[in-house]
Amino acid sequence: MTGGGYRYELTCEVDPEHERAYRDTMAESVIRWFAIDRLGGFRPLAEIDGNAVRIQFEFPDRQALETFVSSEANQESLAALRSVCERVESHRWEPGAVTLDGGSPPVNPQAETAVPEEISE
Repeated sequence: MTGGGYRYELTCEVDPEHERAYRDTMAESVIRWFAIDRLGGFRPLAEIDGNAVRIQFEFPDRQALETFVSSEANQESLAALRSVCERVESHRWEPGAVTLDGGSPPVNPQAETAVPEEISE
């Protein structure tokens, strides 16, 4: 898959007590994500900071990114991951220009963070 300059980055901090459930949930989520139209690329990034995992999705344009983010499949996947993770955080990245004269606005991702409800087993 080849993506574009638009990216959606997802970071999941895995609850060690729910690691097996996390793996099953992630596998199901990946299948749902791949079924969403116009996904240009998918890149699982290295595990970061102990139990945190980062995934990056790539899109050819802003419309494809927004369609993915707002899709029912993505919302279902996020809800499922929140049930087995301590933290799920997402960021949207868009291409932008930076001037060397310091006149550019700061680059900030649009973050969406959620803390899961307590899980009783």
